[in-house]
Amino acid sequence: MDPSTYLYDVSPVVVEKFCKIMDSGDDRFGWRVLAVRVVPSLLEVRMFERMEASGRSPTRELLWSWAQENSRVQDLLNVLRDMGHLRALQLFTGQAQESSASPRNQHAESKDQKSAAEWKGSFQLEVTFQDIIEGTRDFHPDMRIAEGHFSDIYRAQIGNKTIAVKLFKQINMASWKKLWDIFRREMEIQLVYKHPNILDLLWCFSEESRYCVVSPYLPNGSLFHRLHHQVGEPPLSWQERLTIIKGTAKGLHHLHTAQPCPVICGNISSANILLDDALQPKLSDVGLSRLRPHSANQLCTVTLDTRSHSNLGYLSEEYIRNDKLSISVDVFSFGMVIMETVTGRKVIGEEPKQTPLRDLLVTEVEVSGGVDSCLQFLDAEAGRWPTAVSLGLLRLALDCTASRHRSRPCMENVLLELSKLLPPPSCPPADQPHSLDYKDSINAPLSTSSSIPVEHDEQHSPPGSLTQTGPCECSQSEVTYLSDVVGASGEEADLYSSWPVQCSCPAETGGLPCEDCRANGFTSNQPVSPQTYSIVVENAAKERLKDKLSLYNRGQIHTEELFSEMGLQ
Repeated sequence: MDPSTYLYDVSPVVVEKFCKIMDSGDDRFGWRVLAVRVVPSLLEVRMFERMEASGRSPTRELLWSWAQENSRVQDLLNVLRDMGHLRALQLFTGQAQESSASPRNQHAESKDQKSAAEWKGSFQLEVTFQDIIEGTRDFHPDMRIAEGHFSDIYRAQIGNKTIAVKLFKQINMASWKKLWDIFRREMEIQLVYKHPNILDLLWCFSEESRYCVVSPYLPNGSLFHRLHHQVGEPPLSWQERLTIIKGTAKGLHHLHTAQPCPVICGNISSANILLDDALQPKLSDVGLSRLRPHSANQLCTVTLDTRSHSNLGYLSEEYIRNDKLSISVDVFSFGMVIMETVTGRKVIGEEPKQTPLRDLLVTEVEVSGGVDSCLQFLDAEAGRWPTAVSLGLLRLALDCTASRHRSRPCMENVLLELSKLLPPPSCPPADQPHSLDYKDSINAPLSTSSSIPVEHDEQHSPPGSLTQTGPCECSQSEVTYLSDVVGASGEEADLYSSWPVQCSCPAETGGLPCEDCRANGFTSNQPVSPQTYSIVVENAAKERLKDKLSLYNRGQIHTEELFSEMGLQ
């Protein structure tokens, strides 16, 4: 790396690695020793300590403050040599030179950045800022596809490829530092915190006082537009919406559990969830994110101005009041996205009432006493929602948007609950269950390849045509069967009549039936024909017991006589 390079031009990858080394260093090689040699007073060191307590990287803030004085890499190298910090020196003078000078090649070889590498590989030559200007027609308004508080997004055509270019706005010179912070943070998160559900970063440029990042162009747009402004596109099915919710949760969970510093996004909304060709969600617009140390608990907060947000409907009440950003704020915003996706309604209702969607559902639950009443708000365009899935999503959304931030689940528990919401399995056509209606079952063709039992299997198997080849045991209980036999007079057979089971046990010596057969009223060689379907054979042993019970109830016999023939005395 050229020692004459200004500190604010150092690669974000190198800055991130340097911050990790200095933030985790001990008293001799930590950031405080660096700060003592850089800042003019101990008061400023205490200020950086307060930043560390709020979840921000003190080394990063120190570098930024030092860069405002037009300090160069050579100045930093002199301080590191004075400290004897060889590991940090190697980032700027040794092996790290290759990785920092060519971060794109390093990303192409990384497995986590495979999709971005494939996009870059599809271009014949390396894309330059001049290519971006030509592809966007010098950022012509006709090429603009989205507009935000801090940036505009343009569609650029380079050769036969279409890409998306986010150009950061610079209103005046006073906003330059804030603009640079957002631009730098966007690059860091998209480069360092790679995930399939976070938008890939292809290139970034800071030339001619303009800052822009380049990412793949996703023609399906955002979740917000697919839910509320789809033109010529079919509505999202409930299966697709469930997949989008799960993918968004995975990306957010990755940010919350990232190493070395978790990321609080603070900008979760359906407009910032982009959909690729397979309708897989991609978190975007992460320039407002904040880093949070692992040492802080879940409720650790940092300050962020709510005026940065264009839609406050996704933000929790405690955040709007106090401007305190925490993990629970992201969980609240995700819960609002679930509500919006399931119901198809905007988080803030249209004129004139402008009722918040959360208030609508919470009021309904309080009035009815259960979440079941919220099923009326499901988006009918998504198809027929499975009750278990829709209720699970609604309960999860209400838990995520709880008024008390301590009551909201973490994203790990959210993912656990979402993993339980599985779509119902689809049966093969031959295994589809049939109607229980009697007439429908007669006319329906019988499939010989069915692998699961259905309701009318017995109707197509006459009792005389047994499919079981092995012997069956005799029983003294009667067997109930469903008959599909219709008499000559057109009357339907009794669906609850009984059919005597033919004994398959070998006859006793002399051709006499077994004792169980005699008790059930049939013999092993008794012919069975369809003409006897309506015959009801009474159990002789049962009849004798019923007669004795009748006599016993009238007081004509004693208990000993009741059980005399049953051997129960």
